[in-house]
Amino acid sequence: MRFNVELLLENEIIPKDKNRIILSLMKHNFNSYDKDYFIELYKQIPNKKKTFTFALYMGNCKFLREEIVIPEKKIILNFSTYDMKDGIMFYNSFLKNKGLEYPIKDNSIKINRINLNKEKTITENEVIYKTLSPISVREHFGDNKKTWYHSLKDLKGQEVFINNLKYQLKDEFGEDRILDIEEIEFEVLGNKEVKVKNYGIEVLSNICMLKIKAKPYILDYLYKAGIGSQRSTGFGMVNLV
Repeated sequence: MRFNVELLLENEIIPKDKNRIILSLMKHNFNSYDKDYFIELYKQIPNKKKTFTFALYMGNCKFLREEIVIPEKKIILNFSTYDMKDGIMFYNSFLKNKGLEYPIKDNSIKINRINLNKEKTITENEVIYKTLSPISVREHFGDNKKTWYHSLKDLKGQEVFINNLKYQLKDEFGEDRILDIEEIEFEVLGNKEVKVKNYGIEVLSNICMLKIKAKPYILDYLYKAGIGSQRSTGFGMVNLV
């Protein structure tokens, strides 16, 4: 399921850590709509894997040192999920909070419109994805002091990327699909390195186009759930070219 939500700002300036703000809004909405669902998603299991992602469109914005200036005072939140329950909860929770002002630092956000987007059907064994939010290629060893972020321009980054991708798919589909997962091939068609502020950390990430060969059900999952690390915090949302 894919949605876009029009968010209106009280004034044109927001902190540069924009994904953190949107995730806080999402958590607030989930908690106000269904507390049990919120606890299941964020409290019961630390770092629970989630099958959704999001991307932000901020129009003709300007990035400053610690802030973003958005002259139109409007953000489009694009949300995608592989899980039907997550999609229903997202839609209902945002609908419940429509028109209410959610305070952020020196500003506030108001949900104005929510639209369900039509999804494309994947039937081929090869597709090209274009990022809507940057892909994070994270090498993580359980301690923030042992975390590295890689570029898809480098062979090391591509190696970490495919290993992470296979781990993500094994976690979702299990060992029964291991042969399909091991057959995956990818090619980076173009990549631009960007640094995204995320919870106070500058994260090296990748705006790119990827050609991926895999079974259609795998390609469909990546299209809906996102690609790479930190997807549920606003990385790795893709569209089909």
